[in-house]
Amino acid sequence: MAFKRKKMILEQSTNMFFNYGIQHITMDDIAKKCGVSKKTIYKYFENKDDLLHQVIELQIKELKKEIFENKQISENALQELILFFDYINKLSFSISASFGWELKKYYPTIFLEVVKHKNSIVLPFLRKNISKGKQEGCYKIDINTEEICESFNDISKIIFLDGFFYNPGTNQNTLKFLNSLFLHRLVSVKGLEMLNEFNKNKTI
Repeated sequence: MAFKRKKMILEQSTNMFFNYGIQHITMDDIAKKCGVSKKTIYKYFENKDDLLHQVIELQIKELKKEIFENKQISENALQELILFFDYINKLSFSISASFGWELKKYYPTIFLEVVKHKNSIVLPFLRKNISKGKQEGCYKIDINTEEICESFNDISKIIFLDGFFYNPGTNQNTLKFLNSLFLHRLVSVKGLEMLNEFNKNKTI
């Protein structure tokens, strides 16, 4: 019962922080949304900072799970990377502009944790994916792995650090375009055929 209640509080807090930002959401707001007393919330979380920290930890676990599951179901490195992009895109557009800005401004320690996890989880995944794709022949054999990882870092900086969310409708198309540029820079002739086939099947 306690585990389910804590999980519910974390999930509701995540939705509220993502949708409305961090600063405008109080522990009273969260308690009301969850249908529990504020005292109950403090049984599981020391304060708002602790709650936010655990929200981020939950997202990190979800990211690790997504990467693992995509690896199990993907037929090749290209499909694995496309599924990863789909997940990141969906996550990105569930987060308001104010959340990223406030996280960086008011919670720098937690923000640095997010950056650290990006460097310790996402970049190693990308390096392994590129190596696998080269072996499979779907990525260019002469592509510079570190340069392509730097390109990904540039894209993620635009998404998460530069106020990218202020016009979600337009920016969703922009993000898809950036992902497409990244993939087309990466794929070989064989990979391009696979990519076109994959995109065609997605639209059917």
